[in-house]
Amino acid sequence: MPDDGAPDPYGAGRPPEAPRLGPSPGARPTGQQLLHATFALLRQDKQMLALPFVGMVSGVIAAVVFFAPGYALGWLVNGHHHGELAYYAGAALSGLAATIVSVFFQTALVVGANQRADGGEPSVRSCLAAAWRYRWTILAWSLVTSTVGLVLEIIQERLGFLGALLNFVGGLAWGIATFVVVPVLVAEDVGPVTAIRRSTAVLRDTWGPSLRTAVRGGVLATVFWVVSIALLIVGVVMVFSGPSSLLVLGVAVLTTGAVAVIVVGTLVGAASAYARALIYRYAVGLPTPGVDTFLIANAFQPKP
Repeated sequence: MPDDGAPDPYGAGRPPEAPRLGPSPGARPTGQQLLHATFALLRQDKQMLALPFVGMVSGVIAAVVFFAPGYALGWLVNGHHHGELAYYAGAALSGLAATIVSVFFQTALVVGANQRADGGEPSVRSCLAAAWRYRWTILAWSLVTSTVGLVLEIIQERLGFLGALLNFVGGLAWGIATFVVVPVLVAEDVGPVTAIRRSTAVLRDTWGPSLRTAVRGGVLATVFWVVSIALLIVGVVMVFSGPSSLLVLGVAVLTTGAVAVIVVGTLVGAASAYARALIYRYAVGLPTPGVDTFLIANAFQPKP
């Protein structure tokens, strides 16, 4: 929970509402329009793009660093034998460390979105400081979500195809149920279980069962990820396995792929956090300046 007496992370005061970015009432909004509106708001806070980038790098480092002690702990408990227990202990500690880092930077981005929506001027330093005040909440939520992820992974490994299917369905259901958990944790000062219930209720009560726009956004992000990673893989193959005549081209492709992965990860991370913060704010009746409330209200409605 945030420390008692901590200053309001959202900023003070609410100036007159900014001009709307979305379409006029009567038009049917699309996921693309919501994405454009989110990026338009994010463009006011370009410095915030540093947060998802640093979060990605820090998350990878944390995962690598904490795998070894987790594996060693499992090895000791397992009687100095290498096996599943050592692997799962390493994976659990590694996953928890990466999740804590990820949630911490997501929280900072949500704080930034709230500050901007309330008329403040978010900065990297102010958002990180505000996120740090939620450190115990972040730890609690990270324990819950990383445990769920590890359980789904174990199910997949143990049950083969059925496990893979259960992992996919369970992961999808978990993603929907926790769609706005971080904004809830930031705004409502509640524990993980209550935050999950509130996140589920927000989506159910505001938009019903249809999440087509969220799915479209996820598909779009996946396409960008696939293209970026494909470039990275092709570049690696060309550099290390291709003929020497393709070395220069391989380095160029590899560099392009690496840059693409960083750019896509940074933009998707920032836009996702901002969009979820704005969606939550609309759902609970908080101001969403700069974004057409009609656009958000109808973004998840099923087609007739």
